[in-house]
Amino acid sequence: MIKLLEENNLTYEEYLSIAASVDWKCPSKRLLQKSLENSFTVKYVISNKPVGMARLITDQGYFAFLADVVVRPEYQNQGIGTLMIENLIKRLKDTLEDGEEVMFQLLAAKGKSPFYEKFGFKIKDTIDAGMYMWMKK
Repeated sequence: MIKLLEENNLTYEEYLSIAASVDWKCPSKRLLQKSLENSFTVKYVISNKPVGMARLITDQGYFAFLADVVVRPEYQNQGIGTLMIENLIKRLKDTLEDGEEVMFQLLAAKGKSPFYEKFGFKIKDTIDAGMYMWMKK
């Protein structure tokens, strides 16, 4: 069984397949392809099957956002999510010069905050809650 962590080659079809495994809503092909082109991505592949994905979105300055961390249910709790996040954290740190800091944020799925806390993420006590909205034209 060959296991690989691949950078910046997550395809639209792979994204859809992994997202569907956890019943996520998926954007249009046009919007998702733009998102993938403008993000650092990582996917975890086992025997040529993509089983996990994550994205890092950054303004190339002081702000970054961790998005779309998903592992197919049958592969969860095997350290795959941890490997993908560690990869993206390293890649973000590599963009910084000595002494620089970047604000790295995420919206954790309900009940998943403890998973992210082990990487150093903290629950903000200065805001009411993470919020989102799906906007449609």
